[in-house]
Amino acid sequence: MLRTREVIPPLTIHTPEGRTVRAWDFKQKRNLVIVFLDSACEACDDFLQRLSERAHELHEKEAVALVVFLESPPAVVTDILPRGIIAGADFPGFAARAFLGSDALSSDGLGRRGVFITDRYGEIFTQWTISGHEFPSTGEIIGWLDQIEISCEECFPPDQPL
Repeated sequence: MLRTREVIPPLTIHTPEGRTVRAWDFKQKRNLVIVFLDSACEACDDFLQRLSERAHELHEKEAVALVVFLESPPAVVTDILPRGIIAGADFPGFAARAFLGSDALSSDGLGRRGVFITDRYGEIFTQWTISGHEFPSTGEIIGWLDQIEISCEECFPPDQPL
C-alpha cells in the first residue's frame, strides 16, 4: 500500500492508438488522477462516465486522468473520452501490482481497483483502494485537486495564473 506524500512508482500505459504514456511525462506540468479499472465492469464504466462528465474541471485544476486497464481498453471506451483523460493498458500488470499491492491481480483481472491523486511532483495526496465497486464520488476527486492547489505552494506559485 502506498502512503500519502510518497512518490508514485513508475507507471506506463499503452493506448489503443499505439502511444506510450508515462506518469512522469506530466511531472512538474500536471496533477494526476490515476485510476485502475476493469474493462468488463459496469460499475467501472459508470465511474469512467462520471469522470468524463467532469473532464472540464480536471482541466481547470491542471490535472490529467490516466485510466489504467490490464488489457487494451475497447474503442467504445476510448473513442468517447474527452481531452485530459487518457486510457491505456498495463499489459504485464506491473503498475497495478506497484499501486494496489502484489495480490492485486486475480484470475479474472483486477482483484481490486484504485484511484490515486498526485500533485505535479508525483506525490500521493490521497487514494482509494476499492475491493468492491464503491468508487469515490467525482466531487471528492475534484475536492482533493482543490486541496492540492491550497496545500502545494510549489505547484502553483503566487505569480502564476491558473
